[in-house]
Amino acid sequence: MNTIIKSKSLTLFTAVILMLSIFSCEKNAMEPEKERPPELPPVESMQINLSFFDSLSSNSLEKTALTKHNFIAAAWRIFIINTTFRVAAIVPTAVFLAALSEDPVLKDDGKFHWIYTTTSNSDSFTADLAGWVDMESSEVVWEMYVSSNTHSPKLDNFLWYEGRAKIGNKQGWWMFHDDKSPDALVEVLKIDWQIPNENYRELILSNLNQANEGYGDSLKYIYDNFNEYLIFIDASQNNSVNTIYWDSQTGAGYIEWFDYNEGNRSYWDENQNDSEGPPA
Repeated sequence: MNTIIKSKSLTLFTAVILMLSIFSCEKNAMEPEKERPPELPPVESMQINLSFFDSLSSNSLEKTALTKHNFIAAAWRIFIINTTFRVAAIVPTAVFLAALSEDPVLKDDGKFHWIYTTTSNSDSFTADLAGWVDMESSEVVWEMYVSSNTHSPKLDNFLWYEGRAKIGNKQGWWMFHDDKSPDALVEVLKIDWQIPNENYRELILSNLNQANEGYGDSLKYIYDNFNEYLIFIDASQNNSVNTIYWDSQTGAGYIEWFDYNEGNRSYWDENQNDSEGPPA
């Protein structure tokens, strides 16, 4: 009789141990995602590559040869777009870039923190970039808090931007807040991004700043294996779709804008001279 009871007890004990072992294995299979630092999103998720046009200032455009009307029209519009879209992200991107050379620390809140001091645009920032894995959504959550005594106004643990990225860093979004109104936490710019591989990336920038005349506008940037597109949707013009395209290898491109050449597609060649059509 005692032998039977001991046998049953042993069987039950073995079953419990087996169940606990399985449970432990399942738990541990997911825990490494939380125990190691998440990979930082690519810097390209925050910035548009306009290096093809960046070397052109307003003064140099005025001195450009008269055979480059179409290219000048595109460059001028990109110059203006920069002031409404990219400005909100230029300094935050520079502060984020500094995190790449820092080592994160796991704190008691269960989040990894990149804590460092950096300087951008003559201002000094103490940055605390926090990142952690949301297992339910298979995403990494990001929050950038900054403090600065040189910034105007001063910033004290200000949530400059936040975002999410799918594990694997192939897509996600950023939300930027107005550093001129740190107490109100005003959303001014959202970037939705996709970078599935090194040959393709797509960013959609949405102007959420109600104090800006470009409120409601959006800008899509596409890089597709040296083919680059800037697609601007103008809310003040019944959401008109305007496009600037350039081949970053050859230098040729075109502009198709509602207020230029009656909205007709207008080309330039590899020397940025006006062209009747696309390169043969």
